[in-house]
Amino acid sequence: MRLPTAPANHIQSLLQQAISLHQAGQLSQAGTLYQQILTLEPQQPDALHLLGLIEHQQGHSDQALAHIRQAIQMRPGDAMFCFNLANMQFDLGQLDEAAALYQQTAQLAPASIDALLGLAVVYRAQGKLGDCAGVYRQVITLAPCYVAAYRNVGQILLLQGAPEKAEAYFRKGLALQPKDVDTCIGLADALCLQGKLGEAAKHFEMARAQQPKHSGAHLGLAKVRKSQDRLDEAAQAGRQALALDPTHDTAYINLANTYLLLGQLGEAVQTLQQALALNTHRGPEIYSNLLFIYQLQEQRSAAEVFAEHQRYAQRFEAPLKAQWQPHSNNHDPDRRLKVGYVSGDFCNHVVAYFIEPILALHDKAAFEIYAYYSYIQHDDHTQRIASSVDHWCECYNMTDEQLAQRIRADGIDILVDLSGHTVFNRLPMFARKPAPVQATWVGYPGSTGLSAIDYRITDPWQDPVGQTERYHSEQLMRLPSGMAFEPDPVSPDINELPALTSDVFMLACLNNLSKVNAAVVALWSRLLLDLPHARLMLGNVTDASTQQRLLGLFQQNSIGADRLLLQPRVPMADYLALHHQIDLALDPFPYNGGTTTLHSLWMGVPVVTLVGDHSVSRLSAAHLSRVGLNEFITHSEDDYLQCVLTFANDLPRLGQVRQSLRQRMNASECSPANITRHVEDAYRQMWRKWCSNL
Repeated sequence: MRLPTAPANHIQSLLQQAISLHQAGQLSQAGTLYQQILTLEPQQPDALHLLGLIEHQQGHSDQALAHIRQAIQMRPGDAMFCFNLANMQFDLGQLDEAAALYQQTAQLAPASIDALLGLAVVYRAQGKLGDCAGVYRQVITLAPCYVAAYRNVGQILLLQGAPEKAEAYFRKGLALQPKDVDTCIGLADALCLQGKLGEAAKHFEMARAQQPKHSGAHLGLAKVRKSQDRLDEAAQAGRQALALDPTHDTAYINLANTYLLLGQLGEAVQTLQQALALNTHRGPEIYSNLLFIYQLQEQRSAAEVFAEHQRYAQRFEAPLKAQWQPHSNNHDPDRRLKVGYVSGDFCNHVVAYFIEPILALHDKAAFEIYAYYSYIQHDDHTQRIASSVDHWCECYNMTDEQLAQRIRADGIDILVDLSGHTVFNRLPMFARKPAPVQATWVGYPGSTGLSAIDYRITDPWQDPVGQTERYHSEQLMRLPSGMAFEPDPVSPDINELPALTSDVFMLACLNNLSKVNAAVVALWSRLLLDLPHARLMLGNVTDASTQQRLLGLFQQNSIGADRLLLQPRVPMADYLALHHQIDLALDPFPYNGGTTTLHSLWMGVPVVTLVGDHSVSRLSAAHLSRVGLNEFITHSEDDYLQCVLTFANDLPRLGQVRQSLRQRMNASECSPANITRHVEDAYRQMWRKWCSNL
């Protein structure tokens, strides 16, 4: 028997009552009425739709999806139904389905921007940055005064490494709404990435004045002031950013790095430890920064530093090991190999100076080269590296899991980390073991601590056989030629030893001053006291605070300011030209110079170094050994002192060494071509070992 149909006006009355209750937040009562309506008219589309919304709010998503799909079947042209179902599926993480429904909604209601905004959010969540920017451009076409769309396109262009294009969108947004703080900050970020630091600072200041409690404005200003070497101001702005938002990882890292440049290692460590104490599950970037600073502290032994690296692995790698998957790579030991390099330094950075010639010289018949770039800065180095490899991937915006999946999909055989625990590293991605063979090289003078990384590529000077293995989780793969060095094309010729025609004997250290600790200053002060005619040049003295710290340290050791020559940070050509004033360079410890030592040797200035039992304290010894300058390698502070005194009192001999150095550098085994062949041999050894162990 067929039930009588309820009068339409009665159903409409119930629907209005239910909607009123719904709008008043009385969801249970409204839901009861919607269900009553559906008892009377099971296919009533509005009741199906609205009941679905309530069910979704109450956590009954399966029922909610079913009811709204029914509503769409009954009224397929209703854009609101499609839109709300898309929102629901986005909430549930069903991104592909949500995207399709947002697109359908946009077709049903072409004048509405809500569906486009939802689609843009989905594309952003999927990492489809180009598609996301395209949708926001559609929004701009429909709503030319919608400031957020300009800002979002600008932010995507920043992630895509196009700050100039991003700047244009941010400026259009600000022209529409000059007081929009987030757009102002976006413009400042774009200017900062282009090196327009003064204008960037102005816009961060404007944002801060407009909204004094916006932590992002303070953090942005802190970053710019650090780049401008106005470190006291950078530290002050960084502290303000953290006071406003104590949960911001980047703010802790930036402040710690500012303290590092100021030479305030204790404050840097305290800042990072504070971040870890606030949240024991805080990101690995904080911990990596802490490990890097531990390498600089003279009071920490190599064993203590390695133990901290192992604790990093216990915290961030151990939970992932259960998810490691077998690798299906072809086991042919002699086939062409896919080698992937992962770095945040494919730009104007010391790592690029070492790796760029290697990437260009790889034997492409034997190796297919992939580069995964994890930073947004682009410059001439970036372009050259991208053009020299077979495959280039911008991965700054990828999660570690997404990048690991991409690397697996690419079929990488050997994956090489070029960062270690330095900034923009992707070690948590390596901890997922996406490639069958993984190695670390160049970027960090020590172990990563990860068992997922099989090898650390080094040399027999930096890591003598039997000496540093105990401080590594990786197997050491020693290249016979060490690290590549390609001199800067602006390098001036070597001049005569300055002391031959001067009353002053110029000692110097042009390293980052974070390496200059109290023990180093005490030893250098002994030297100056023993050599009354000597002066000491120190580079990278960026501001008054740094200057006062250095002067205070030397004053405590009876050395006045008149014995010191403090130099600011200068462009490369000027930095190299400074060596024309230097007779002998002094290496800091325990963290020796790396690129700085190579530049010094290329400019004819030998470096006196004190070696230790860890990789970081053997960097300069490795470079000196390769050019036959073992007499400048010392093993105690007294030996260090005596070495300097010996050469300061034998100027003809020191002058001969000076004039021989460029020839020695050219004749050494560290040419890029030699290094490339040696590292390729190492890769082949690693691969054959993996194949043989299957």
